[in-house]
Amino acid sequence: MEKRDFLLEIGMEELPPSHFMPARDWLQASFEAFIGENRLSCDKLLVSGTPRRFFVLAKGVPILQPDIVLERTGPSVNIAYKDGELTPAALGFLKKNNATPADVQVQSTPRGDFIHLSIKQPGKEAQELLKDWSQSLLEAIPFAKKMIWEYKDLSFSRPVRWLCALFGDEVLQLKNHGIPCGRISYASRHLGLDKSFEIPQPSAYLDVLKANRVMADRDERLKTIQQSLINVFEDRPLQVMQDDRLAEIVCDLVEWPTAVEACFDEDYLVLPEKIITSTISQNQRYFSVLDTQGNFTNRFVFISNGDPLKSEIIRQGNEKVVNARLADAQWYFNEDSSRPLESYVPALEEVVFQADLGTMAAKVKRIEALCAWICGELDLSEREVQKVLRCAYLAKADLVTTMLGEKEFTKLQGYIGMQYAMISGENSEVATGIWEHYAPRGPNDALPETLCGAIVSVADKLDTVCGIIRAGLLPTGSADPFALRRAANGVCQILLKRGWHLPLEDLIAKSQAILEADIAADKELDEKAANFFVQRVQWLFKQEGIAFDVLDSLEHLQLAAPIQLMEAALALSKIRETEDFHSLIIGFKRAANILEGSADSTYSLDTKLFVQEEERALYESLKELRVKLDGALKTDAYEPALKELVQIGPAIDRFFDEVLVNCEDEALRHNRHALLNEIKSEFLKVADISKLVIDNIEENK
Repeated sequence: MEKRDFLLEIGMEELPPSHFMPARDWLQASFEAFIGENRLSCDKLLVSGTPRRFFVLAKGVPILQPDIVLERTGPSVNIAYKDGELTPAALGFLKKNNATPADVQVQSTPRGDFIHLSIKQPGKEAQELLKDWSQSLLEAIPFAKKMIWEYKDLSFSRPVRWLCALFGDEVLQLKNHGIPCGRISYASRHLGLDKSFEIPQPSAYLDVLKANRVMADRDERLKTIQQSLINVFEDRPLQVMQDDRLAEIVCDLVEWPTAVEACFDEDYLVLPEKIITSTISQNQRYFSVLDTQGNFTNRFVFISNGDPLKSEIIRQGNEKVVNARLADAQWYFNEDSSRPLESYVPALEEVVFQADLGTMAAKVKRIEALCAWICGELDLSEREVQKVLRCAYLAKADLVTTMLGEKEFTKLQGYIGMQYAMISGENSEVATGIWEHYAPRGPNDALPETLCGAIVSVADKLDTVCGIIRAGLLPTGSADPFALRRAANGVCQILLKRGWHLPLEDLIAKSQAILEADIAADKELDEKAANFFVQRVQWLFKQEGIAFDVLDSLEHLQLAAPIQLMEAALALSKIRETEDFHSLIIGFKRAANILEGSADSTYSLDTKLFVQEEERALYESLKELRVKLDGALKTDAYEPALKELVQIGPAIDRFFDEVLVNCEDEALRHNRHALLNEIKSEFLKVADISKLVIDNIEENK
């Protein structure tokens, strides 16, 4: 069958970098779903674009759908015919399927003979199908935020300026809100906003755009940027600091990338490194340059989207901007560091943390109180306690400095505090803890290394989660404006890494008690806070590879110390694979099934009612288990505890083999249920193993 290439280009004003990849991925998924649902195919597909255009380039699309034969079975022959003529029921079946009496066949089945149709459905033209799909796209492409311009019924990330749609040599005339559509596309901005050109056919698209200074394939553009950053200093002992995330962002800012070297005044190198990189990388999207020892230099590289022949003029403009920003930063830094960091703490009274929870000063007091309690639980020395409390007192002081107050360097909160603390002569661990207490800031961020940073981080995040939820602002769906999920994850991660035996239940309760000084307790909301932490524990442990059924079986430990839950989960994951434990699970599940919904389990056990040796033997094993289990659990020795459970397995098996639990004698039945209930209670101290999923195991009946 004849094939053609298909091209759709959506031209628009520059997209924000964060909007590009989600929309591109959606566009590719949409086209792949379209060709699958419409029985089409393509030999090669490329979906990509630049800040000013998306494109779909599908090579080798058949011009027609393949024909298909639809099989339709109608009423039985006895119903379809009367006196040799088709009945109304049969005629209705034919009308429904646009068929004639000549099309009728008789099909024999095990259920009898039925009239049948084999309807050939010719394939539709791919051109019309592609046109319909293309016209439905603009409204459907998802963006975090959309805008409306002259077309009141169309919203998009940025105004759409042109459409280019081709199937082979033919233009697909798309009717889309009056947006111009044809074979016209537009060049890179530095060649002129009105510089247009024709795309003769889809296969020429990428080359024609390159001739007009547009590198439309994002992957090619990214590789070009990465290579140019390597090449720029190939003749000198300097290197661009690797920043893959920044390279991705810059790739979605340019259409024709050119790496340009520039520099700033050497005097600014006295500033802390992150202030320089924040100015260069975060604000300006430029790349820092290091020497062979890894030290910062006064050079930087930016990726220009302008005319390469005018790079010198562009360089001078960018240098002016960077020097001006660094001059501001130096002034802020010198002004702020002329005073001790602690002198900024009183000003936190003027900063509102959250309307119902008071000021940042009130939050600092709560953090200090929670830190003091945690230090006591960890039995720290007086010297360590003093450092932790000093770190908590100073942790938020930099929020009211000029450097952060001017909103230029807000992402450096904590880092600025650390720098000012060191200048003020604070203990180095205290200073580092100020920076670290915000960690982890994201899923891939490191955890605090210092004791100060770890404790203050836990206290700060607990106060935020418990306080915000008590204020009635529990996250819903994807909305989490206070980043409570990240904060709760951080608490669990730090506790786990440190191996602190601090039960989450106790930490939450203490934080909620401290909060009462600023916001009244609410039992329902406080329970939601505890459940919120349970969800985060489950998420974290699943990331660590713990099976869902293991977590379910340890439900009673999910507000324990995370290290305690991890030890139990690892022990259970290990022992569940043994044959003896498989047998134990079967026996325990039998006991749990018998007791489920049984009022008999509320009766007390009476050893005088034992009439069979297997009952007495199981009870003696239970008494021995209770002693050994309590001893093991006092030291959180979960693997030995689980092994003790295995030891009682044979006694349980003999009991079920020889004893009729649900006997007719009511007193004996009550007593046997009571015995099973005591065994179940003992098991639940360790794990509810009835929730474990064991493949290929048949339960004994």
